[in-house]
Amino acid sequence: MTRTVSKYELTIALMGAFLACSLTASAAGPGQRAVETAASNNQFSFILFYRGNDAATQNMHGVLKSTLANRIDAVIIPVQIGNTADQALVKQFDATRTPMPAVAILAPNGAICSVFPQRVSKQQLTASIVSPGQAECLKALQDNKIVLLCAQPDANAVIPIGVRQFQADKLYVSRTKVITVQANDPAEAKFLQQLRVRTDQPTSLVTFMAPPGVMLGVFNANVTHDILAQKLAAAGKCCDDENCKHHQSAGRKQPVRR
Repeated sequence: MTRTVSKYELTIALMGAFLACSLTASAAGPGQRAVETAASNNQFSFILFYRGNDAATQNMHGVLKSTLANRIDAVIIPVQIGNTADQALVKQFDATRTPMPAVAILAPNGAICSVFPQRVSKQQLTASIVSPGQAECLKALQDNKIVLLCAQPDANAVIPIGVRQFQADKLYVSRTKVITVQANDPAEAKFLQQLRVRTDQPTSLVTFMAPPGVMLGVFNANVTHDILAQKLAAAGKCCDDENCKHHQSAGRKQPVRR
């Protein structure tokens, strides 16, 4: 049985230049060192980019403080975009071209969960603290990887053979990420619900995604390598050749994306 998701949108803001961002250790200023420390402590980084201590910046900082006051899994990292020491971080996020103030939320694994320019609500900030499974999917997509998310019925369940065959295919092996979560894990319940993945099934369910955020479908454990390859080709994601016939045919009907 196959269910193709035609109107589902991935639940994070994969915004323009931020998709390509990758924090590096070169010329690390205080802001980037704080991000690295937060990651090592398994904390989310809420990077507050600002120009000056104006009313908008004070308001955004206040919302951040009140929202995160009782959380131990998140830290606020103010970064003044004119600060010479933090220019590497500013440039990596192209923050000088973003309306200020702005907050970028990074998961501990470096995945960009959300970016909010000028103003933000408590609800938006809270929603940006995603589950480990969602953070893994976001990071893989942002790294331009094809994602196969397997929702397993229990800890002993094996990855479906079709998924393993697809991952081993020489056409996809270097750009495929297989991620597993427990279907009954409370921490992943919201994410799986957003993906419309049932959590009461006796076998694995496979969610198939391609960068930057194309939802290709949800499949049961019997999904084959051929079906996955066909879905990928139909979406124009089978290769990097823009002259490929699959790219041309996919241009007539693209899956919904954000």
